[in-house]
Amino acid sequence: MKTKTWSILLIGCLLFLPILSKAQTGQHATLTSPQAENFPEMSTFLDVYDSAGRFLFGVTSEEITLTENGNPCPIQKFEELSPGVQVVAAFNMGAGFAIRDELGVSRFEYLSQALIHWGENLSAENLDDLSLITNDGIERTHLNDPAIWTSALESYQPQPRETPSNFNVLAHAIDIASDPAPHQAMKKVVLLLTPPPTPEEIVAIQSLTAYAQERGVRLFAWVVSSPAYFNSPGVEQLRQSAAETGGAFFAFSGEEAIPSPESYFSPLRGTYALTYQSQITTSGPHTLEAAITTKTGEIMARREFPLDIQPPNPIFVSPPLEITRENPNPEEENAETKTYTPTTRTLDIIIEFPDGHPRPLAETILYVDGNEEAKNTSPPFDQFTWDLSQYEDSQTHHLQIQAVDSLGLSQSSLETPIQVTIDKPEPKMGELLGCIIGEQPLAIAGLGAIIMAAILLLVCLRRGLIHPKAFLRVSKASQRTKETAPESQEEQPRRTSFRRENISSWINRLPWPEGEEAAKQAQAVLEPITKRARKLFPEQIPLYDAEMTFGKDASAATILIKEASLNDLHARLELISENAYQLSDEGSVAGTWVNYQPINGESRLLQHGDILHLGRVGFLFRIQDASTHPEVFITPQEDKNDHLPTSPPPPRRHYPPGDERKK
Repeated sequence: MKTKTWSILLIGCLLFLPILSKAQTGQHATLTSPQAENFPEMSTFLDVYDSAGRFLFGVTSEEITLTENGNPCPIQKFEELSPGVQVVAAFNMGAGFAIRDELGVSRFEYLSQALIHWGENLSAENLDDLSLITNDGIERTHLNDPAIWTSALESYQPQPRETPSNFNVLAHAIDIASDPAPHQAMKKVVLLLTPPPTPEEIVAIQSLTAYAQERGVRLFAWVVSSPAYFNSPGVEQLRQSAAETGGAFFAFSGEEAIPSPESYFSPLRGTYALTYQSQITTSGPHTLEAAITTKTGEIMARREFPLDIQPPNPIFVSPPLEITRENPNPEEENAETKTYTPTTRTLDIIIEFPDGHPRPLAETILYVDGNEEAKNTSPPFDQFTWDLSQYEDSQTHHLQIQAVDSLGLSQSSLETPIQVTIDKPEPKMGELLGCIIGEQPLAIAGLGAIIMAAILLLVCLRRGLIHPKAFLRVSKASQRTKETAPESQEEQPRRTSFRRENISSWINRLPWPEGEEAAKQAQAVLEPITKRARKLFPEQIPLYDAEMTFGKDASAATILIKEASLNDLHARLELISENAYQLSDEGSVAGTWVNYQPINGESRLLQHGDILHLGRVGFLFRIQDASTHPEVFITPQEDKNDHLPTSPPPPRRHYPPGDERKK
């Protein structure tokens, strides 16, 4: 039993040994969040460090394996870069900086000379972005010339004993280091020279540490104090903050050797730029991993990042509401509708990418009434040619676009209705009857016979030639005579006479509205005033009912108006009291207008003489009771010279879309 236990422990140690050995090497790597400006092409930066924290130069693309969400991603572009470092030197002056040694040199002078020496050794071609700020008012930011930066530091003459410590300079330094850098791969660094923080300042430093981590800023803290304070809580907090942000800590009392800033910044100047083709097709969090194979082992780097991916959104550009096809040769009344013009219509579209990542398109498809009409599989993807010659009758067609991008993501637009009107000549009565009879001869003949019989019956009833009640009385009287008369008595023929007034009064109970009498019974009428209205309604429209609806669909409207600019149910007219009518729009496209103003979904109380437009059809509203309303005269446009106004002309009106008088 003991032998088995020791075997298990030995196997566990052997399995754990490679992991422990790998961890002890201290090698590590970091990845930045991929840049998706050119999605699906993605770019990222990879930093590789050895166990001593030095940047590993000379890594090749063959030594790197890149995976996205666990799927291998071949590296398309690979480059080793030295973009420089964005450095902010921040002095938080305090009394401790003024202490001098036996040579009479102050701590500040030692520190400033070390920084000046570092700056003088930078070449003129240096790519670093340098800034200098202090808590007593000095601020020189984003200098690309080391000589200017060292000159600013040489001319700085602080008064440490008179300057109170203030850690607001650290917050300001982090903000400056967070500014957009000359190169997006630049590392961001704050070198803070400060006295020990007080216990009250520890919480503020903790918050600033989190702020620096969020902005990707490394903190290198140099504490200036006597050794007795090197282990104080405030100094310990700065040491911890430097470690958490990827920086370093140094305590200076005047006797320690000051490290060269280059030892901090040299490992930060190198990076590897990688470009790969993303395979992401969904929104959400994603993972990018890089495995680097070195002589001392494998180094792993992992980065999680969010990405919003949405399908393309196609949209029609100013689609027409109506397309009218006309006979190019009106003298040829029997011309085929396929020769009517226009025979085609060009439709323009735009394709938006709501996720902000424009990418190539694979195809765009035009659907008409649910059927594929045209397809683009190569540029231009934003234009279609619609064949109109295939339509023989006027009809509303519903158009829709589908766009498919290079990732296979697709989306369709909303349906867009477009009315295609075929302007055929109106058939003559003889041709119309011939067409109808030719299609259904037996049914038409039977219907005609029924109509003629009904007309004949009504004529006979009106003239008193048929007496239905009289025949009923004759039948009953004859029956009684047969029952009571002696059998020997011969039946005498009896001729019964009826008064015409009886049957006429029975017939006259039926309503027989005719012409002008029907119009006089209505409280109001609509008089057609536009050319299109007079063509559809040669006579005025009497308004009998308490509620009337207007539209081009007989199943939805009580007053049918065969006009393309109207909806199936376009408007509603209600009698709310005697001679008081209220007009409302039913959500139409062309709109309902009163006195050349759209009512925009609101109800409008009509006045005698108001001008109404339902789409392109115009009427004059008139109340029949002429005693309470003045008579209104409408002068046609073509007769305006015969009726010159005696008063100044009225203001110019804005006509509804499609109104002939707009011209």
